Amino acid sequence: MSERARLLHDSPWQGALHLTGGGAGMLSELLAEAGASRTLIEARVPYAEGSLEALLGGRPDQACSAPTARALAMAAFQRALQLGARPAFGFGITASLATDRPKRGPCRAHLAVQTRGHTSQTQLQLSGQRAAQEAALVDFAWQTLLGALDLGSFPQAPLDQMVAPVEWQALVAGERRSTSASEAGELILPGSFNPLHEGHERMMAIAEVRLGRPGVFELSVENPDKPLLDYFEIERRASQFRRPLRLTRLPTFRDKADEFPGATFAVGIDTLLRIADPRYYGGDVQRDAAMAAMLEAGVSFLVFGRLIDGSFQGLSQATLPEALGGACTEVSEDEFRADLSSTELRLRTTPDPPAV
Repeated sequence: MSERARLLHDSPWQGALHLTGGGAGMLSELLAEAGASRTLIEARVPYAEGSLEALLGGRPDQACSAPTARALAMAAFQRALQLGARPAFGFGITASLATDRPKRGPCRAHLAVQTRGHTSQTQLQLSGQRAAQEAALVDFAWQTLLGALDLGSFPQAPLDQMVAPVEWQALVAGERRSTSASEAGELILPGSFNPLHEGHERMMAIAEVRLGRPGVFELSVENPDKPLLDYFEIERRASQFRRPLRLTRLPTFRDKADEFPGATFAVGIDTLLRIADPRYYGGDVQRDAAMAAMLEAGVSFLVFGRLIDGSFQGLSQATLPEALGGACTEVSEDEFRADLSSTELRLRTTPDPPAV
């Protein structure tokens, strides 16, 4: 009998689990206790690297890390919501345990729990043989999950917890599309800002001079084919700004056009090329329909050139559908050029992942 599994099953919580690297060991205990169907909505065990990438919508900077555990938890939370869980939780574990292959770095695990109200995270250093590591991880996983869900009676893991403002909670729950009201004809610079850098600031300054009005940055917590940003990640990215930032849940420019009619979007040419690419819509017909709806909303684009595949490309070098091209204005290379990207900056400051 598992008293800790029974404690979870007797609670109102329902959730999904995304567990890797030995973390799946808690599943047998969870499922062996009567009542599991009241609690467990779904479980996934993405052992293969490709499976993890498919679940997260891309290769993480580091597989065994706190951000990856939080991304797994958020993806699980969103899945639980989709399947009707109320109140819902998502639990993510990524671990690097003892193996028969050479490895760098310590054996460790990162764990995260996502609910509507908060993101919780913790980590565990592991030692000994693999069987002992797996047993320790299962115990710690239970301590983490029960602690994050505020279910007492058992030892609880030390948790770093980010409690979200109600506006963020409404975004993550899908109840709102933006944390603040918009005005007609705004100047908006959207991006993931991971991290914010000088190029973004210069783009905004040039756009404000061009249009003769102040602009606002926009950070969407949702991007196509990726888990939503967790509350730690939202706070980290939002804290970079010293000027207006609008948080939204608007993953596509069709969504943005619906929410911000008449807006001028300041974008890089790489973003504009993605807007024009039929692959992101399922074909030319769907792309053209989405583009017609965007242009009907009266949006336009101020386009900044970028270094792509080793050469600088601006609007004048791009091949675009005529309707989209007619809604664009180019900022010349003489006015703006910043070759450093957020991805390059992030990789410069992220340590090489340990071998697993």
